[in-house]
Amino acid sequence: MVTWVRSRHWPFLALLAMATACAGPAPTSSKETPADETPAATASLTSEAPEVPPVNPVPEVLPDVVARVNDTAITADELERAVRSAEIQAGQPLPAQFRDQVYRSILDQLVSFHLLLQESELLSLTIGEAELEERIDGMRGNFPDEEAFQAQLANWETTLDAVREETRRDLQVEQVIASQVLPGIDIDAETARAFYDEHPEQFTRAGGREARHLLIGVSPNASDNDKIEARTRATELRQQVLDGADFAELAGNQSEDPGSAENGGSVGLVVPGQTVPPFEQALFALKEGETSEVVETPFGFHVIQMTGVQEPQLVSFEETSLEIQQFLATQEQQARTETFLQSLRDKSTIEILI
Repeated sequence: MVTWVRSRHWPFLALLAMATACAGPAPTSSKETPADETPAATASLTSEAPEVPPVNPVPEVLPDVVARVNDTAITADELERAVRSAEIQAGQPLPAQFRDQVYRSILDQLVSFHLLLQESELLSLTIGEAELEERIDGMRGNFPDEEAFQAQLANWETTLDAVREETRRDLQVEQVIASQVLPGIDIDAETARAFYDEHPEQFTRAGGREARHLLIGVSPNASDNDKIEARTRATELRQQVLDGADFAELAGNQSEDPGSAENGGSVGLVVPGQTVPPFEQALFALKEGETSEVVETPFGFHVIQMTGVQEPQLVSFEETSLEIQQFLATQEQQARTETFLQSLRDKSTIEILI
C-alpha cells in the first residue's frame, strides 16, 4: 500500500472521526473573541499514541449557548449531539483524556458549518424534495429493514423529521462547496506524473517481515511472581515449537492475543516502526523460519516466528495514477475550502463562549 495519506473530504457530512478530532481547533480570525483564553489492534502491533496538543479546558457543565456565529447561536445541545455523532462514527465512546480536544475541534467545525449554511442562504440555495429523499433513502439502505432503521433513530434519540432537517442543511452546505469551491479543479495526468516523479518515497510499498507470535499476557502492574509464571509458560511453548510442534496450532490454542490467535498467531506484515521496539528488534533479527527467544514487551511475553520477507517495492505510475489525481484534487479542494472559510470568518463576528 502506498504510504501517503489521503486527506479527509469536505464538506461536513460527517462532523469528525475522533482520530482526527484530537488535532485541536483551527486558528481563529481577528473577529473571533473567545470567552477564555481506537477498536485496538492486536497487542503486538499496538504502539504508544502520539501526544495531543493542549487546549483550554471545556467545562463539565456547558452553558446553554456555547458559541455565536453572527446572529446564530450554537447551543450546548447541538454540540453534544455533534459529539455523539462523532462517537457513533468512531464506533467507541469519547476517551476522557481527549474530551477537551474533541469538543473544541467539533465546535470549530460547527462554526464553519454555520458559516457555510449562512452563505447558502445568502446565495438562495435550495434543496429539492427528491434530492432530500434520495439521501434519506441512502441512509435507510444501511439497514436491513425499516424497523431496524427506526430502532436506530430511537437509539440516537432523534426522529426522522430531525434527520431530514439535518440532512437538508448538509445538502445546502454541499451546494455551497460545489458552487463556490469546486469549479476549476482539474488535475491532469501530467500534473499527477510530476507529483509521482518528485515523491518516489511516497509510492513505495514498505518492506517488512511476515510474522506470527504466541503471547502470554501480563498486566502492567503484575507481581514478580506473575511475571515469572508467564515467562515460564512462554518458554515451555517455545520449546514445544523447537521440538516440532505446529506453531499455528499452538498459537491458536495457547496464545492470549485473541486478535492473532484465531489466525494461527499471524500478525501479517510488520514494517519498521509499527510495533513496540522489543518485538520489532527480535523479529527483524530472525531469518525466515526461525523462532525467537522469549521476548518481553509491555503486553507480556512473546514467542515470535518470522515467516517471510517482503522487500520495498516501487508502485508503478500506471497503477496509482488515478489515486494521485484524486489525492491532488482533494488537496486542492481542501485548500480552497479553507481559504473560502477564512474569507467567511474574516467578515463575520464569531464568539466562542466556553
